Amino acid sequence: FTDSCVQCDSGSDVKCATDPINLPQLACANNSNTDRRCYSRVVNGFTLRGCVGELNNKTLASCNNEMECDTCGFDGCNRQIFPMHRAQCLQCSGNSSNSSCAIEVYAMSKACPIYKLGEKCYIRNSRRVANGSFQRGCLSSAHANKQCVKDGNCYTCEGRGCNFLQANDTLIPQARDSAVSVMLSAGLLLSTLLANSLL
Repeated sequence: FTDSCVQCDSGSDVKCATDPINLPQLACANNSNTDRRCYSRVVNGFTLRGCVGELNNKTLASCNNEMECDTCGFDGCNRQIFPMHRAQCLQCSGNSSNSSCAIEVYAMSKACPIYKLGEKCYIRNSRRVANGSFQRGCLSSAHANKQCVKDGNCYTCEGRGCNFLQANDTLIPQARDSAVSVMLSAGLLLSTLLANSLL
């Protein structure tokens, strides 16, 4: 049985999802609880880890699979990547010409911060600024930033660390999307709707 577990939420500490092995294990609040185990679970893409005593009976009853929620029974046992099959991608950003992100294609892949079944890796190359902007990462993270939403703006792939192409590879399209263009499009749409409502 366990008296300490890794206790975290990737919503406030991304390492809870991406680097749990380096998080400290903390004493469980209720050591008199007869169920002294640790848990790892995913809720809405975020990873949660803690002591089983924190879970309500309904959650605990369904905490028995390796994809959504699982328990273990020794100190700090919940510090492995969860779920084990979680996508891993190269993750970095820099300019398009000489940044380490654009040049180094043999970097270590890292677990994606947001868990999504069927996750893909991406490469995004934009020339909207002087030296360009180059990113590698997990597609769910790009979508959270309103990037790579439409096909043709990013190179996407499936498989551990598959986003290793050289920055000048012709498979990588020039991105036409950006958070700024999404905001401008929304502004244009709103002004058009207002103009039409005044007519």
